[in-house]
Amino acid sequence: MLIASSLVFLLAMLPSPAPSPSARAVPKTIITVVSSPYCKSLADHFNGALVPMLANDRTLDGVSVQLDNLNTLFSQPDYVEQFLHTRDQLGREETALNQSLADIQSEINQLRDGAKLTTDAQAASQVHDAAADLQTAYDHQRQLAIDLQGMYEAMLQYPIARVHPAMGNFDAANMFLPSSERDVRSYLRFNGQRDIIANNENNAADKALDAATTNCTKTK
Repeated sequence: MLIASSLVFLLAMLPSPAPSPSARAVPKTIITVVSSPYCKSLADHFNGALVPMLANDRTLDGVSVQLDNLNTLFSQPDYVEQFLHTRDQLGREETALNQSLADIQSEINQLRDGAKLTTDAQAASQVHDAAADLQTAYDHQRQLAIDLQGMYEAMLQYPIARVHPAMGNFDAANMFLPSSERDVRSYLRFNGQRDIIANNENNAADKALDAATTNCTKTK
């Protein structure tokens, strides 16, 4: 995530003129920005996709807390209040995730289309590869968002007044299942999907950085 976050700043600066030496903190090289439709597309649309995806990752950090609560709240005497609070939090979080999806997909599509702005086959391939990794990360964010929406809607219909808190709300058969199979994270494949998201975001950042430094800057 650090790699991806750092790249956002770098690419955001690429379309702008290079600052004067006095504005730099002891630069080791002088970088000249190459202004071109290709470079502008790379900066604008890579950032346009990645920034909200990183925001979604922070939202998923909050979702993680709510999933932990769901795994333990039925053993608490105030489980009804905790359930309602957790449900409301999840509702806000899944709504934020789902509302971001269309714009992110549009930015990835436009990033991919930016490959048409160059006649350099390698430069075009670099954009395609970065977009492909972003698409994979996005697909898993989208799947989690959809699954969380479904879970929230199920929670709205859940008969909270008829649960069995003494058994952690599991029936007798489920009480003998391994704890991992009674974990809501397992049902959502939450941890595995987040690992895929993080890996592909960082891979996309590496490839976009390579494309930017190769095609959009030159060192004197």
